[in-house]
Amino acid sequence: MPNRRYDIIVIGSGAGGGTLAHVLAETGVEVLVVERGGFVPQERENWDPQAVWKELRYRTHETWLDVTGESFRPYTHYCVGGNTKFWGGVLFRLRREDFGEVQHVDAVSPAWPIDYETLAPYYQRAERLYQVHGEVGHDPTEAPREPFPFGPVPHAEGMAGYVEGLRRQGLHPSPLPLGLRNVGDPDGCVLCNTCNSFPCRLGAKSDAEVCCVRPLEDRPNVTLWTNARARRLVTDSSGRRVQGVDVERDDETRRVEAPLVVVSCGAVNSAALLLSSATDRHPSGLANSSGLVGRRYMAHLATMMEGFH
Repeated sequence: MPNRRYDIIVIGSGAGGGTLAHVLAETGVEVLVVERGGFVPQERENWDPQAVWKELRYRTHETWLDVTGESFRPYTHYCVGGNTKFWGGVLFRLRREDFGEVQHVDAVSPAWPIDYETLAPYYQRAERLYQVHGEVGHDPTEAPREPFPFGPVPHAEGMAGYVEGLRRQGLHPSPLPLGLRNVGDPDGCVLCNTCNSFPCRLGAKSDAEVCCVRPLEDRPNVTLWTNARARRLVTDSSGRRVQGVDVERDDETRRVEAPLVVVSCGAVNSAALLLSSATDRHPSGLANSSGLVGRRYMAHLATMMEGFH
């Protein structure tokens, strides 16, 4: 059987791959999206802390090794929409300062090759796609921008008084920019307390499946393969251009081809795929002349403070 050929192959259907597939679909090109997992079912356990946090119902069952060789179960999910199915929907833009050079004690982090203004129109498009709610004018770190597509999400009961109290002290509390669908409508977000780390049982959280992939189901130019794992990137005879992907699906491996292949399967798995695609011309893996692919990885870390009254 000849290898199936597409215009573009997108590996991964999360924040990067799902969003890109949505945009590409509008151009008419023939797109194949390769997703390692399936759809997260809408079920009672979606909002069950026991199932989500203790039983790890939706997390991958595979184990990784840390720097000491100890195994651990990573916080990652193989499903349509990727880890966006389990995010809190907080969609901040980077600040202007984030693109500049940063002086550290013993080194310099160089400036980005682009600036905030370059990305601003794309942020605007993404905020419309992901139905971001917010309000301009409260956060002093925010760059000048147009209004949010949707107004801010109402404060939780009792929170408004604290916000006004903080403002009287000269502080600047601001509403989080939240990606939520149809807030207040019968078929929309009910502002529950099971958002961050939970899949939305109502499909009312703006994740990549709901906003980007599901709307493509009737597009004749987009094909979605679920439970399909990209095993290897295939290069042409020169070794300088990727022209296909070996995909494991339904207990068999088949090759699909395209002049453009997008690797968007998460920071760790994208690096792993490049490394596992080593050839005689590229014995250290593809795109790895620096030897840094898969090294110096930094997890998504956050610090927060909560007050209880």
